[in-house]
Amino acid sequence: MIAFLTFATIVLLFVVLVLISRASELTADLKNGKVDYTNQSKWNGYFLLASLVLMFVGSAVCFKVLMPVMIPKAVSVHGVKTDFLFNVTMIILLVAFVLTQVALFYFAYRYNESHGHEAYFYPHNNTLEVIWTVIPAIVLTGLIAMGMYEWMHIFNPDARDKNMMVIEATGKQFNWMLRYSGKDGKFGERIIDQAHISPTNELGINWEDPKSHDDFMSDKLYLVKNKPVLMKLGAQDVLHSFFLPHFRVKMDCVPGIPTEFYFVPTMTTVEMQQYLSTQPWWQTINPETNQPRWQTFKYELACAELCGKSHFGMEREVIVVDQSEYDAWMAKQTPMYQPPVAAVPATDSVTTKEEAKKPTAMLVTK
Repeated sequence: MIAFLTFATIVLLFVVLVLISRASELTADLKNGKVDYTNQSKWNGYFLLASLVLMFVGSAVCFKVLMPVMIPKAVSVHGVKTDFLFNVTMIILLVAFVLTQVALFYFAYRYNESHGHEAYFYPHNNTLEVIWTVIPAIVLTGLIAMGMYEWMHIFNPDARDKNMMVIEATGKQFNWMLRYSGKDGKFGERIIDQAHISPTNELGINWEDPKSHDDFMSDKLYLVKNKPVLMKLGAQDVLHSFFLPHFRVKMDCVPGIPTEFYFVPTMTTVEMQQYLSTQPWWQTINPETNQPRWQTFKYELACAELCGKSHFGMEREVIVVDQSEYDAWMAKQTPMYQPPVAAVPATDSVTTKEEAKKPTAMLVTK
């Protein structure tokens, strides 16, 4: 509400200034019969020059205030390179922005309307055309080449570690289903049809496939430091977007079209907390928890695609640990598959030993 009122106040103030300016013009026209545009042009030049200074000062203040609260450094191998490309692009754009805006506002100030001066007609210059066409083309080509190189490295199957982790993430309204393979390191088959998909088997896992017997689900995304991971992504209903902001990972999850992303985590959750404990803003107390912000820091998995009214709830905690911690966590997980349970004979009926040994046909999933 405060933000809306602030925005409305600024808009109304702008409207009032425009109306006052227009009323001043009309008043001068009624008094003198004509408007002194030379004087107005001079003052417009002063105002534009002041606006230029105010814009740069405001930008500097915003950088100083907001930079400490921005997302921390990347914690994946490709994320560091992605940030480097982003920073290079921003520096180039900043230089271009400063030069063009200084020229724009200064020219409006320097060459305002005045008596006794006639504007010089300057329609074309081949040298300038070549300069501002060739230089941006070279710079953009370099940026695109650098970006494509990193893109091909991430999505090139031949460049991936053969011992990488493979995790399935399926988005649905409004949850993430995170599936891990068990000790065999292989996922069981999935069959997407009415016979296999049910409220107790949303992924359509084929329980007759022995590889599915040790697969398990997790409500948190566990990763191992310095171990490559391949995320196999899918969607059950509408478009979702698998977003790990701290790892610079973002990939759409499309119903019926499998997608994937490959990356390597480089810092455990504890190591990231220790790093943030040295940063001034993260040392401040969070009023919601009454603790330093770094102590409650968590990596997160979010959905970056507006997928419905509870889109905001598609958030999961991401935990990066060492291999030994991951192995200990894996040992505690319970497979989704439960083997057939032998039928228990009723006490008031006569049942042969052979009938009692026959298993039921039910598969109970967790």
